[in-house]
Amino acid sequence: MIEKLHLSDFRNVADRSFDFHERVVIFFGGNGRGKTNILEAISLLSVGRSWRETSASDLIRTGTDSAQISAFTDKKDHFRVQLQPRGRAFFRNEKKLPRKRFFGQIPTLLFAPEHLSLFSGTKRDRQQFFDRFLIQLWPGYREALTRADRASRQKNSLFRQVTQDGVSPRIEDVAPWNEILIETIPEVWRLRTKFLIQLSDPLQHQLSQISHSDDSIEVSLVSPEKFDPTPDGVRDFFTANFSREVAARKSLLSPFRDDFSFSLRERPIVTTASRGEERSVLLALLGAKRSVLQHTRGDEAAPILLLDDCFSELDDDRQAALERLCAGTQAFFTTTHREHFARFTGAVQGVEI
Repeated sequence: MIEKLHLSDFRNVADRSFDFHERVVIFFGGNGRGKTNILEAISLLSVGRSWRETSASDLIRTGTDSAQISAFTDKKDHFRVQLQPRGRAFFRNEKKLPRKRFFGQIPTLLFAPEHLSLFSGTKRDRQQFFDRFLIQLWPGYREALTRADRASRQKNSLFRQVTQDGVSPRIEDVAPWNEILIETIPEVWRLRTKFLIQLSDPLQHQLSQISHSDDSIEVSLVSPEKFDPTPDGVRDFFTANFSREVAARKSLLSPFRDDFSFSLRERPIVTTASRGEERSVLLALLGAKRSVLQHTRGDEAAPILLLDDCFSELDDDRQAALERLCAGTQAFFTTTHREHFARFTGAVQGVEI
């Protein structure tokens, strides 16, 4: 539980501290006052990034050259993130930590308005939705994903440059990048698949509890290419499809070409689900991810919930289901009106922004 949060020159906040004495905290006030900024700050303390940033400079208050976010927890730990336009530094109890050791020490789960288009949105939306969670489960996941991203970019850049110069590329030219992809693609695929297996039962259970039905729900990992997700399989694919990659001027295998496919009642969710059913699935995903994280990291790792402007998107039954999901953990909500949380049965700390 976060007991104290301090923001300095972050977004539109010059200097402000918050003390939390309840597990359910609701920031309320009119639009544009910076409620979501506070959830962004907690997200940065958790996974090092906000879900809506495009660059570090977006997060720093205009007219200043750095920002700082710090939090004290009930276990007497002090976490701090220092933001600058060209980088960010992470500290625990004033000891600087590398990103991979900092991420996930304050586990969080996010529900944001952007997620309402998860099923009909872009492939990248779904990748980011799950990747934000997976880097909290396994420290090696982000490293493998980052290395694969860099190798794919370098490989694609080489393809474009060589063909623009009128020179026919050779497979030896991209061999260094292929070797990195041969190592990282199977690892990312393995961890994504492992997570989906762990997610299956709790997701079905959560959806049954929320919708009071036995509708089947399934999430699967799909690739636009057929390949064996092993190092030898990826190597064989690159060898057999080099001419296709030259023609496409890009790597045809990459974790960023994969997609997460949702089926409800054994049909694609975008063709069979109502808007209300989509919201039920999103809530079920929230509960299922909490279950997976606690099972993987231990029961004490109850994640903090970050719930941005969700009241207006959920009817009374789903709001009640959301409150049940908050049991036993800390939850931060944002909303425009105080009356949105008037029916909460437990103790609530309201903070006007």
